[in-house]
Order: sequence, then structure tokens, then C-alpha cells
Amino acid sequence: MKRARPALKAFFLATAMAAALIPGLAHAQTKVVFGTVTSVTLSLGVIVAAKALGFYKEEGIDVEVVEFNGTGTLLPQMTAKRVTIGYPNPDVLMISRQPGKDPLPLKYFYNATRESAWEFIVTADSPVRELKDLEGKKIGVGALTFGNIPITKAMFKELGFDAELVPVGVGAPAFLAFREKKVDALNLFDSQHATLEVQGSALRRLAMPKKYKDLFSNGFVAHDDTIRDDPKTLIAFGRAMAKTSVFCEANRAACVKAFWTLYPNQKPTGGDEATNIRNAVKIMDARFNKYLDFDDQKTRRWGEFPPQAWKDFAATLYEGGQLSTKDIPVETCYTNAFVPEMNKFDTAAIVARAKAAQ
Repeated sequence: MKRARPALKAFFLATAMAAALIPGLAHAQTKVVFGTVTSVTLSLGVIVAAKALGFYKEEGIDVEVVEFNGTGTLLPQMTAKRVTIGYPNPDVLMISRQPGKDPLPLKYFYNATRESAWEFIVTADSPVRELKDLEGKKIGVGALTFGNIPITKAMFKELGFDAELVPVGVGAPAFLAFREKKVDALNLFDSQHATLEVQGSALRRLAMPKKYKDLFSNGFVAHDDTIRDDPKTLIAFGRAMAKTSVFCEANRAACVKAFWTLYPNQKPTGGDEATNIRNAVKIMDARFNKYLDFDDQKTRRWGEFPPQAWKDFAATLYEGGQLSTKDIPVETCYTNAFVPEMNKFDTAAIVARAKAAQ
């Protein structure tokens, strides 16, 4: 595996040289501040890889990643226009659309995580066998500002029980609370639980009602003013993400290595490199596979939202008591206007480029 490193470095150099030869790329890049809702991990592997692989630069943008602690802390920064593009859950935005609320001046423009990223896990030896068994127990959540909290509460209400939500953070603090059984379950996102498994923890995922599991999750959102005044930048970001998704599907190992070039502190320092890459791909795939969950795999339209999905989401929040009515104007929460332009690229060329990185 050590002999493969120079080849990958050569690929990154070739990518940078090719980008430099593309007309217009020598000019100044448009600055984009991208806000996450948690610290950067491999759940954001594809988003980070887009920078390392040169796809943002090809589209004329320079993306800076800024970390926030939950949707509830990110969105105020977006309404103040300090963040260009965010990656939150849709719950808070939808709740702001109900009667009597001040609607947040934000809109989704790219459907990234096409099914729910959230899970409930317990230790393998836990007596808890289903969600209802969590009645009165402690459930670790990232923070009470996390965007999944409304849906979690809606699910509890529908199933007829209540439990204590305990903020435990993500990563090491959450894992320690879980291993030491300071909480009875964790309700974090997919790649966090995959990381726990890779680290050797035996766990079980609790089945969620299908209608909750099928809800889409984090997507890319921008201020209404940006959508109106600067669609070019948003299209550039969306097309870069679509290209990177194609690349990473064709060569997941190269995608992980690209992530590590920008976040070398997250690359394991010991053990066999092939095993480290295989484990990292497993963690990344826990989220990335949800990017690929298209009803029609032959005619993928990257970034597109099915209108019915928003109506289903509103109905679920309403039934769970998080909305006063299910008849909110969901059409104001998103736009598919940029989808045709974001999908204008040569898929075969990107696949070939990915395979050249092996």
C-alpha cells in the first residue's frame, strides 16, 4: 500500500495542473463560507473531498468550512448572512413556516442526504429491544439544538412514551457516555455509530417507524437573497458536489484519502493502512450511501427534491405535535430551479478521472 501513495499524490498534482489550464480558473475564486452542524468527520467526507480533489476550484469557488453545534446555532448565522451555505436538517426551517412564526429567510437548493441520517443505538447486551423500551430512560443526543430533536420528539409522541434527552456531544464524549452506560441509548447520526463499531463497540440499532426512516435529512440551504442575487455561486457549489459524488462512488478509497489530505489529524496513525482505509470507507459510506438513494438510478438528478417528500415531512411533524398544522407552505422551503444547471457535466469523464486515482 505504501507504493500507492506517490501515485495518489501525482493524481492530486495532475488535478491541480489541469484545473490551472481550464479557462477562467486562474482568476480569483468566489469565497463561500460553508457551515456544518457538527464538527467535521467522515460524515462530511464527500463535501471535504470536493476541495481536495479540485472540484470547487474548477467551478470558480473557494470554500471555507466552519463548524457549528447544531442546526439551532447555524441558522441564526445564516439569517445574518455570515454563512453562505449550510448543511442543516429541515425541521427548524419548516417549524418557522407555521402560522404565528417569523419564517426564516432561508431555502434549500440541493437535496443531499436523501433519507434519514439519524439512528437509535443501544449496547449489544442492553435489555432494550425496541424504541418503546426506552420509556423513562436516558437517551444521549448531540445537543438540544440539533436539528433531529423535533423529529425525535414527534416519534416519541406517536409511539406513546417519553424519555430524557441528555446532551453528550459527538465523538469521544458521546462514545464514553455510551460505553460507560451513562445513557441507555444514543440518538446520533449514522457515521457516528459506524465509528463506534469500527472502534470495536458491539451495538444494536433499534428499528424506527418506516415513515421516519424514509424522511430526507441534511441538505444545502442558502439565504433567500443569495438565491435571488447569486444563483451562479450556488449552482457552482451544487455542481461541484454532484461531480464529487460521482467521483467518490467510483473510487471511495481515493475519496477518503482526499479527505485525509485536508484533515490529516483524522487519519489513523497505527495499524495496517489497507484496514484503516477499509474502516474509513465504512464510516464515510454510512452517510454517503444516503446521497445515492435515488428512486430511479438510471436518471439521477443530483440535488432534486421530490415535492411530496416535503409534504410528508410536514405531516410527520404535525402528527408528532411539532407543527400546529400540516398545511404549511412547504413550497417556500426549497427550490429545484438550479437542478438542471447543477447536473450539466460529463459523468463518464468524472468516473474515468476517479479510476485514474487508483
